[in-house]
Amino acid sequence: MIAFLLLTLIVQVAGAAVARNSAEAVVSAAARRASRPGALVEAEEARLTRDLAAALPGATGVAVDVRLQAQQAVAAARFRWRPPGPDWLPLRIEVRASAPRMVPP
Repeated sequence: MIAFLLLTLIVQVAGAAVARNSAEAVVSAAARRASRPGALVEAEEARLTRDLAAALPGATGVAVDVRLQAQQAVAAARFRWRPPGPDWLPLRIEVRASAPRMVPP
């Protein structure tokens, strides 16, 4: 019984690590796309939401934010991730990435 509980806990912790790494990749890509000249913040936020839904099927309460600053583009996402199996802990994951603004030659 204890071995089963430990195995379940290990699977959930590993799943949370994979979910965070996937979210980091998606948010980083959104920051790079938003840093291009002529990028639309609203379109990038919509795409970030779609990409997170595709990459993280257990994510709920997804909130995204893409901002263009003078020197950089910043993308952030936060969500609650429900791991497969029993939902023991409320796992809230927050990820942020930035990319320098691109300037045409």
